[in-house]
Order: sequence, then C-alpha cells, then structure tokens
Amino acid sequence: MLNFWKTIQSKKSSTSSANINNVGLSIIGDGLLPLKDFEYGESDLYALEKCRLSLHFGEALVLDNSALLSMFRQFLDHRNLLSLYHLYMALLGRTDIEDELLRTNLLRNISVHRIHFPDQLIAKINNHSKQLDIGDLKEVTDKVYVILQEYWNNFVQTDMFCKYQVDVLTGGQVTLGDILLCDGLLSYFMEFLDSEGCRSIVEFWLAATNFKSCVEQLKSTSVNYEQAQSDAISIYEKYLSLQATCSLGFTDQVRITVEESICPADIQGQTVTTISQCFRSAVLVVLAFLRHRCLMPFLSSQHYVRYLSELIKAGNSYQSLSQDNESSSSSVSEYSTNSKRSMSSLLPYSASTDSLWRKRQQSGLSFGRVDEYGRFERNIEPDPDKNKESGIRRMMKKFVNKEGVKMQEDMAWQVAEMIVKDVTSVTMANNDEDFGAE
Repeated sequence: MLNFWKTIQSKKSSTSSANINNVGLSIIGDGLLPLKDFEYGESDLYALEKCRLSLHFGEALVLDNSALLSMFRQFLDHRNLLSLYHLYMALLGRTDIEDELLRTNLLRNISVHRIHFPDQLIAKINNHSKQLDIGDLKEVTDKVYVILQEYWNNFVQTDMFCKYQVDVLTGGQVTLGDILLCDGLLSYFMEFLDSEGCRSIVEFWLAATNFKSCVEQLKSTSVNYEQAQSDAISIYEKYLSLQATCSLGFTDQVRITVEESICPADIQGQTVTTISQCFRSAVLVVLAFLRHRCLMPFLSSQHYVRYLSELIKAGNSYQSLSQDNESSSSSVSEYSTNSKRSMSSLLPYSASTDSLWRKRQQSGLSFGRVDEYGRFERNIEPDPDKNKESGIRRMMKKFVNKEGVKMQEDMAWQVAEMIVKDVTSVTMANNDEDFGAE
C-alpha cells in the first residue's frame, strides 16, 4: 500500500502529464473546483462496477461469485438446509416440472422445512398426472428464494462473511464500486475525501444517484415530470451552474449537456423516465475522477487500514457456527481448517501464501524457528512461571477483542506484514534510484 504514497510524491514532482494515466494521484487540498484541471478520455467514462462486499443472495448468483456461494452452502449445510439450496437451483429457469424425482424432492423439502403453500398448490404437486403451470412454478421458486434470502441475511452477520470481505479488500483488486456501494466503507471514503477537501464530489454522486433511483422507483405513482424537474434543477444549481454554491468545476460541454437534459427544447418529448438520466454525463466524469485521482490514495491511507482493523474486530464479535449448532462442531472444525487457506489472500503480494499454514518439520537440535512474520517460536515449552510477553506481541493483541484468540491474532499479524512489505519495497526502490543516479 505504501507504494501508492511513493507514486503520489513522484507524480507531484513531475512537471509534465501526457494523459490521464500520467496525472498525479494527489488530490486538490483546498476543495475549490476539483474537476477543473481533470483531463479524461472517452475510454475513461464507464459505469460503476458491481460491489462484491454488499450483495443479496440473488446478486451473488448473477455474479456467479463461487467463493462466496461456497461459503453460503457450508453455512446452510451446518443447519441441514443445503437441500433447500439445491432445490432452488434445480427450479431456477424451469418452465415446468416433468421430472418425478424433482417433484418428490420438492415435496420432501416442503415437509421437512415446513414451507407453507396453498392446499390447492400442494394437491397439484402431489398429483403426478397434473402439470404445474408457469404461475405455480414461479410461486414455488419465489417462496424458496425468500427463505434462502432470510438465511443469507444471517450469513452476512457471521465471521465467515467477514473473512470473505477481508479477502476481497486485501486481494489487490478493489474497485470503486466496492467502495461506493458498501455503506460501511463509503463512510471511511467520505471521511478521507473530507480531509482532502473533495467530499463534495461524492456528495454530488450520492445526490444524482438517489435522484435517478427515486424517479425510476416512483415513476408509476404520484411523481410527475414537474416534480422531477424541480428536484433536478436544485441539484444542478448547487453543483453545476455558473453560480453554483458548491461548484465542482465541470466543463462547459458537460454543463450544457445536463442543462439540455433537464430543460430540453422539445418539452413534449420529455418524460419522467428520460429526465432520470439527466446527470449521466456528469456522473461518469465524477466516477472517472474518483477512480484516477482518489481510489489509490485512499487504499494507501490510514482510513483504509483502520477500516480493515475494524472489520477484523467485527468478525470476532459475530456469532460463530459452533455456537449456533453444537451438534455440528466437527463440521465447523473441518471448515476452520480449510478456511485457513482462503485467509492466505490477506497477503496478496506473497508468492506462496499457502506456505503460511504449513508447519515445518523440526528435527535435530533446533530450539525453535522464525516464522513468516519474524516471530521466534520455541520447540520446547517455556518456563511455566514465566508469563512475560514481548511488547510487540502485546501491541498486536490490541487488534483483537479477546486475548488468546489465535486466528484473530494471526490476521492482525498478516495486516502488519502487508505494511512491512510495502515499507521494505519503498525503501529498496529508493535505494535503487539513488544508486542509478550515482
């Protein structure tokens, strides 16, 4: 992460910039017209990416997020609900149920999980000579989906989901969509931009996005064109007009495009649906600015590291699977062992992260070893009367809520190793540059 700080400083000292990729990652500190000197091309204007940190069950299916869905299946399996998941996947996309085995499976799940359906529908399912129509099949599928979504809401409150989020955030491929569409991370991002004088950029994005969402959701109700136009003008006057109270520095071309979308020459051809897109050109510019000027500095900031630390702490506070179902303790133990490999992505720059979880075979007269984090581990038991801990170990235990929790302490060490590696790479790079200059 500290590589980004080196990049920022080197870009600040550069006097030339040919294109957007050569523009320094520094952010204008005074917050006045942050977009004024921002250069971009057509290829830089594209929609916001999907968020991988805040997903509904249906969104995870659409994105085919195999890692997350695998965790969810394990979560359901620990509660003897995996058959319900397989039933939903078997029903998805079908127009009829001709398979007798599927019909039997459906009846068994209805009975075991006590799913309530109208008696008439149950009778049709039991009668193998009757074929279910599309409406009946949709009712069954929707009902199973609602049940799975409820369990998904419980799943995202577990340490399993926290580990998945940490994996994403430390995997080296965090996108702007991951940040803006995750409420928890967005608040840290806005705090960071506030310290850099650019908070108004995200505030405009929020205003424009909420305007579009509200108009599209309420277009079939009481919202009319005049109301939508009035709200759009309020946003325009605050952020885009020449007399804007919080001007962001949009170009004349963007400003005129927005003006024509709000108040077109052909007013009769304008509808509530078309006016919902009036800020599209301005939003695309804002997204490009956030990607190329703000994203990398944020990922190298203390705000981002603090969010990671809070996320790790939250994972420790959630109810674990073993507490939810004591009878499945053996399965949970097996999951804990297997999940250690997935946690290795906390070290995205490691060439072989699996080696972190493999214990070396000790032999000969070795009294201990130095692990991947630089800690010395004894092969012999210490004096039981000696309970002193090193200062660094006490400091690392501050990252966790409960002393002695091995997994959480390891996660804190992994975050520390990320920072140490970046400091080392920056130092080595600086030495190489000085040597080349000589």
